[in-house]
Amino acid sequence: MEVRAHDDFDYEGFGKRLSEAIFPEKPSTFATRADVPHATVHKYLKGQGTAPRLDIAAQLARSAGVTLEWLVWGVGDGPVDSDVVKIARYDVTLAAGAGRWNEGRKKIEDIPFTAEFLRKSLNRTGAAGLSILEARGDSMYPTIADRALVMVDEQQQRAMDGVFAFVLDGDARLKRFQRTMTGVTLISDNPAYPPEDIDTPQLNKLQIIGQVLWVSQVL
Repeated sequence: MEVRAHDDFDYEGFGKRLSEAIFPEKPSTFATRADVPHATVHKYLKGQGTAPRLDIAAQLARSAGVTLEWLVWGVGDGPVDSDVVKIARYDVTLAAGAGRWNEGRKKIEDIPFTAEFLRKSLNRTGAAGLSILEARGDSMYPTIADRALVMVDEQQQRAMDGVFAFVLDGDARLKRFQRTMTGVTLISDNPAYPPEDIDTPQLNKLQIIGQVLWVSQVL
């Protein structure tokens, strides 16, 4: 359900900013990804006289990778370059063994990626749900080297086959997940480290941060 906004709401400006934030993604594709009806998104893009509820505006902003303040009111910086997507790097260290996961994590910097790279290599069109964290240790070598940066999709928190960042017994770690009949096996790509079996009761203690989508090369 939508509500009628105040008469001074900038319908046209909201539509233009939403269009800028979505480009070059197709509106229909964006609508599906944002879980907002296609017709609703098209209506906003046309600057028609019905404004979104605050929660829907926030959902659109999050999916488009821009701030709510910029999308609704034009306050602050919008997408500077439609060909560049900035992904936040946080001061969180992930280790194969002991590590740390900061609940009050702090942003260090924005790391730019080309929109083309995200689309072609990761099938992503924006920064929503993505974060950059640092790996420590050699248990995932050669896949992930010590001090490599990893891009994590925090929207993927279901245990499945793949490389994941997670917290277990207070340690933030990186391992390869392999589902089993009774739980999941944590596998190190370095054969010097034995696998760890996590059964179903222990899965309740497993806090998945997200799936690793990309790894930097350390020179």
